[in-house]
Amino acid sequence: MQNVYMEKKYTLTKEEMTMEPTPAGTTGQKIASLQGLRAIALSGIILYHYGNPNLDLTAAWSVSLFFMLSGYLNGLLWEKGKRPEKDLKSSILYMIRHIKKLYFLHIIITFLSIPISDAIPSIQTEGISKLPFWSVIFFMNLTLTKSLYPKYYWGFNGVSWFLSSYAVLCLLTPLLLHGTAHMLKKKRPGAALKIMLLLLAATFAYCLLMGRLPVNLEYWIYIFPLARLGEYLTGIIAGMYISRLPQISFSWMEPIAALLLIAFMFWIPLPQWLCRSVIWMIPNVLLLWSFHRTQGPLSRLASTKPFVILGDLSGYMFLIHQTVYTYFLHFDFLNRFFSEGAEIAIFSYLLTVVLAAGFSCLDRKRYLLRN
Repeated sequence: MQNVYMEKKYTLTKEEMTMEPTPAGTTGQKIASLQGLRAIALSGIILYHYGNPNLDLTAAWSVSLFFMLSGYLNGLLWEKGKRPEKDLKSSILYMIRHIKKLYFLHIIITFLSIPISDAIPSIQTEGISKLPFWSVIFFMNLTLTKSLYPKYYWGFNGVSWFLSSYAVLCLLTPLLLHGTAHMLKKKRPGAALKIMLLLLAATFAYCLLMGRLPVNLEYWIYIFPLARLGEYLTGIIAGMYISRLPQISFSWMEPIAALLLIAFMFWIPLPQWLCRSVIWMIPNVLLLWSFHRTQGPLSRLASTKPFVILGDLSGYMFLIHQTVYTYFLHFDFLNRFFSEGAEIAIFSYLLTVVLAAGFSCLDRKRYLLRN
């Protein structure tokens, strides 16, 4: 496939031409630096969940990056010619195809999280009358609708809210891809940059409004799927237009993105309505473009085999890590061996990697049997 534009003719790189969606956990034919970037982002979430509340901004950046990276890869695939139909049936099938990679593991972890959830203490304290309530929350977990309810979205396996929000965005993705491509048809890259700035402004305005209203900021800015549309669409546009910027130097983007992230995470005090999503949009675009097109120090590190392997396992590790750690804390399994919280966190992380690798092997075998 060749993309021809008004002034420049550019052929997609070999990496882009061979990039295929593969089962979660498999290396497949993916862009190594972006896989490594997944691992770096996931580490921020895991460190936060493993008893480091001061790293909440690191986790917020990581979640924002995951949404934008998903949009970015969809934009790349669109440019490659992988274009889903925009009817309702195609949208549902598209969502199922992307969610089914992790859904079986999601079900397992949801059931395993019952003993360490708030459901059992709540029923023991308040009686059997609470059983219908927790049954509904459990059902919403199984059906990936928990992100649509502004209360108890942390119920059972707390981190699975992301999978729920991602399912909503996947359902909308075919329509978003077609709409974005139509809007940008035959437009120069400058127009795409202006639209990304408009999305940034719209997301900023939404977050500012939520910050002024007496609402649950965590839900309406961080969890609610449609609140992530600005980031997701920005990622789609960035992916569609990376191939139309062949003359731009990307080498300066990596250090600028790193400096912005360090400043936002550790130096500049930020209000909650600002730091949950919108503040990360510009540095994330710079990271995605620079990691994709250059070989700076960070992108070279991310391209190394350990990071790529962890990136391949990131979906599994994300769903597993918090439940593993909470089991150890809840039942004091490791207190006889370890006296420090850091040691428990390290052991939990290693076990998470092992379990994720095991599910990855099972998924790869199922994929090979189907094909």
